[in-house]
Amino acid sequence: MGKTLAEKILASHTNDGKADAGEIVEARVDLLMVHEVLGSRIIPILDEMGFKKVWNPNRVLVVNDHWAPASDINSAEIHRRNRNFVREHGITNFCDVDCGISHQVLPEMGLVVPGAIIVGSDSHSTTYGAFNAFSTGLAATDSALILSTGESWFRVPETLKIVVNGELSNRVMSKDLILKIISELGPDGANYQSMEFHGSTIDTMSVGERMTMCNMTVEAGAKCSPMPINQDVRFWMEDYAPKKKWKEVTIDTEAEFIDERHYDLTEDPLEPIVAPPDLPTNGKPVAEVAGVPIDQAFLGSCTNGRIGDLIIAAEILKGRKIHEGIRLIITPASKATYMEASERGIIKILMGAGGIVTNSTCGACVGGHLGVLGAGEVCISSTNRNFRGRMGHPDSRVYLASPATVAASALKGVITDPRSV
Repeated sequence: MGKTLAEKILASHTNDGKADAGEIVEARVDLLMVHEVLGSRIIPILDEMGFKKVWNPNRVLVVNDHWAPASDINSAEIHRRNRNFVREHGITNFCDVDCGISHQVLPEMGLVVPGAIIVGSDSHSTTYGAFNAFSTGLAATDSALILSTGESWFRVPETLKIVVNGELSNRVMSKDLILKIISELGPDGANYQSMEFHGSTIDTMSVGERMTMCNMTVEAGAKCSPMPINQDVRFWMEDYAPKKKWKEVTIDTEAEFIDERHYDLTEDPLEPIVAPPDLPTNGKPVAEVAGVPIDQAFLGSCTNGRIGDLIIAAEILKGRKIHEGIRLIITPASKATYMEASERGIIKILMGAGGIVTNSTCGACVGGHLGVLGAGEVCISSTNRNFRGRMGHPDSRVYLASPATVAASALKGVITDPRSV
C-alpha cells in the first residue's frame, strides 16, 4: 500500500520505520519552536517535571515575537524569562524582539528542511509544510516534553488530497485560493487530517505563496499540510540552508486518501475572496461584501507579511493616497523582509500613500499592540483569524482578505475588488 507525505515523513522518524494512518507513533522531532508561551506556560510545567536540561540546544528556536518590543510589564517579564532560559540552557537559536515573526524567521534562518518533523508552540506552525516538511502546532505540555526528550507521540493523520490546476488571475492571490478552499471545508472539515496540495498551480507558486496556503490550513482543523517540493523551494534551500543535508519526500502512486478535491482555475477562474466576521471559513466573493466601510486596513502577519505581499500593495498604492480617515498599518513579517522592502523602495511607497509601517511583530494580529481595534471599528486584514475580539475590542469586526484587496480597500475606504483599481 502506498504512503502519503505525512505517513512517509513520520515513518522516517520512528524506530521501526512504520506509520500508517490512524496509528499512534512515537517520533523523533527535528526542531522545536517556542515563543512567549515558553515564559508564560512551558517553564512552569518544566519546573513541575523536575526538568534539568534541553535534549538538544541546537534543535530549539526561541522567539520573542507576539509583543515585540514588550507592550506591557507582563510581556516584558515573559521576554525576560525567555532570555534567561536561553542563556541557562545554551540554546543556540534565539530571536529576540528585533527578529520578526517565528514562522517567517525560522525558514530564513535555514532551520526548515524537507522531510523534517517540526513542532511549534503555535497553531500556525503548519506553515512549514510549504517546504515538504511535517509541521504542526502542539500545546505547552507537549512542547515541554519535547524540550526534555526530543520526541513526541502523534496519531498518524489521514490525508485530504487537494489538486489545483491553472493560473491565478491578475491580483488574485494564494490567500484567495486558501480562503475559498477552507470555506468549502468549514472549520472542522479537515479536522486532524493532513491537507496535501498538488497540481500545476501549487507547482508554480513562490515560497511565500505556498507558506500562506499552509499557514491557514489549521483554520479548517488540519494537523499538517505538507506540499511536494517545487523549484522555488529548491532555490530557497540553496540560498538559506546551503550546508544542510536533506532529501525530497515524494508521494507514492498508490497512496490512499480520505477524500480528494479538485480545482480547475482555467475552467472556473478564481476571484478575490473575503471572509467576513467571525470565522476564517466564511469566505465569499469580494462582490458580495464590496462597499462595506472600514476604519483600518492591516497588511502583515505570518500569513501575508512577506516581500511579495508588500510588492503587490505597493503596486496598487504607488502615487496614490489612502482614503481620508483610514488607518493603513503595515507590519513586515521579519526584519529581513523589512530591510529588503526598504532597499527596494517599497516602504517609501507605502508610507508615501499614508501607511504606517511598524517593526516585525504579531502585535496587531493578536490584538496585542500596534493596531488594536476599538468598539465598533471595522478592519480588513491580511491575517489568518477574524474571531470576535481577535484584533481588539469584542465589538470590533475583522474581514480577512489578500494583500491586494487590503491595499485596494485602504485606497477607497470601503471593501474593494483589487481588480477595479
